[in-house]
Amino acid sequence: MRILKLSSDNQGFILPTIIGLMSIMIIVAYAALLQANNGLNLAYKQAYIQMARVASKAAVDYAKEQFDQTSCGDYNGTSETDLVTNDRYRITYKVEVIDTSADGYEKTVKGTGSVYLPKLSTTAQYVFDIRSEIVRTYAVCKTPDNFAPTVWLDASDPSTLKSSSTTTNTISTTTSFGNASDSTRDTLEERENNGSQTTNSWQSDDLEMHYCDSTEFSSSVCNNNNNKKLYAGMVFQGINIPFGSTVTSATIMITGGTPAGQGGNVSHRIYGLYNNSSDPHLPLFTSSGSNQIRNRITSSSLRTTAYTDISTNNFPPGNTTNFDVTAIVQELINDPNWSSSNGNIGFGIQRQSGNGTRRAEKNGIQLVVNYSSSGSITDSVNGGSVTQWQDKSGNGNHAQSAYGSSPTRQDNQINGQTVLRFSNGSLVSNLSSALNNKREMTVFVVANTNFSSSAIDGRYVSGMNTSSNNDTSSGSSIIPLLRYGSGTGFSSQYSGSSSSYRTNYSCGGSCSGTPYLFSSIFTIDENNTNNITTDLKGNGSPLAQKTGIYPSSNYTYSIDQFYYGGRRNGSIVGGSGADYMNGDYAEIIIYDKALECQQIEAIEEYLRAKWAISVTPYTSTCPATTVPTL
Repeated sequence: MRILKLSSDNQGFILPTIIGLMSIMIIVAYAALLQANNGLNLAYKQAYIQMARVASKAAVDYAKEQFDQTSCGDYNGTSETDLVTNDRYRITYKVEVIDTSADGYEKTVKGTGSVYLPKLSTTAQYVFDIRSEIVRTYAVCKTPDNFAPTVWLDASDPSTLKSSSTTTNTISTTTSFGNASDSTRDTLEERENNGSQTTNSWQSDDLEMHYCDSTEFSSSVCNNNNNKKLYAGMVFQGINIPFGSTVTSATIMITGGTPAGQGGNVSHRIYGLYNNSSDPHLPLFTSSGSNQIRNRITSSSLRTTAYTDISTNNFPPGNTTNFDVTAIVQELINDPNWSSSNGNIGFGIQRQSGNGTRRAEKNGIQLVVNYSSSGSITDSVNGGSVTQWQDKSGNGNHAQSAYGSSPTRQDNQINGQTVLRFSNGSLVSNLSSALNNKREMTVFVVANTNFSSSAIDGRYVSGMNTSSNNDTSSGSSIIPLLRYGSGTGFSSQYSGSSSSYRTNYSCGGSCSGTPYLFSSIFTIDENNTNNITTDLKGNGSPLAQKTGIYPSSNYTYSIDQFYYGGRRNGSIVGGSGADYMNGDYAEIIIYDKALECQQIEAIEEYLRAKWAISVTPYTSTCPATTVPTL
């Protein structure tokens, strides 16, 4: 409900109250003529009760005026005050505050009207009171934290805009053949069909890729097409990269050995290998073990999602073949169980196609990794990159650089305040607590959008799950605010990619190249809890609504990430940025629930005034909540 400012004294309600009382007094005078010789009769009583009723209503009206004019609900009532007095009686009003909300912004008051007979009596003959809730200070006093946001990003507070320094490092390590009798080794070859090795294959100083050598296994095995294929494995030690670092490049360089006697094109595939589901550090191979590569490379849960394919036509002695394993190493060090103090990384190589044989030297296979890690976090500067936008909700859901170019801090922009300028880049909040089995959401964004440089269906805010490759996976994604195709407009997508779950609005020039307040709400339908209603609002006005959204019975979504200014395309490890939404972002507020109508308008009014989006307050569309209770 929006504020209606009235006078600071009781003149705002005195005139209509006096007119009402004069009408009642005429009735009283008429009754007196009829019954001049006796005491108060029923007509008198009804008239005086009505006077008390009018006075109590006047008291509540006065309380509302005074409440609106105090600072954020700092109103404690009004002592008993004369409203009308004459020779025969006196009429008074009084306001008492009988309950105050926890935040102090709502009051329950009791307005009391009293009639004293005779005028100088110390006890009122007739009393009437009305109780009423006053909740009219939402518009000027409520701030986002009053409603427990999940994420609150506010660029007008420059202390939340951080920049991190980075250091670039290189690690280079090689395999070592050692002694033929060693019980552990950092290279291994074993049969694809059963994972076995032999003493001769263990003690040889070359690595067969991908057909066995009859001197190491046997002629009967190596001449049998079903049995002769091999997996090759290698473990690199001392990869002491800090968890979460950014791998800029990682290369394995394999040197060719003596010719294997079989040429032709061969396609190789290399994976990273896990020791087990909770350990990304592969130990050295053993001489007597089996299935050291085979089980891992054939089990999707024991190998990396990322892999590299490379084809070779020749592998001459002394020459090197390079495998780009950047994405593989990145996935391993992003594993939550990665420890830089262990530092072992294992790889498995298998044949994809082709009939050629490759032979490599076990000794001196080299892995070179270049990576960067974050250093100290400092305050950003005007025009500088922002790598962290800190969350003010208290939940620690800070937004970090994700893909593309980091946004830059731009001071003295919308209403003279700081904004973040996005240009083909996105940030991500990895939520401290995942939003599991949720159904509703409310999102506000204040932005000055550059539609001309933004992608079709560019994302303002997109919710994803780290297990999904995109933000249109039903049940593990939600897009509360995105661009309306290639036009000048905005949309919301509740589930998947079906148009039946999408709500669109074309805003034209009103939201292009100018500060604009976007609001998106997903609400459970009160008449059918299986259905969701979506609402899009712009600058405080309802613009588009879709009802009856029904992905499935009691459909829920579960997400653990929010992306801003774009989204992730592909896996959390090997993905890239996509659907960038460029422009100046001033404030983003996300709630994992549907706010009530007055709460939504309170946040909109807060953002309107703060960012000077409109000179005058928005018009309320909410039902009145100040309902007197007799």
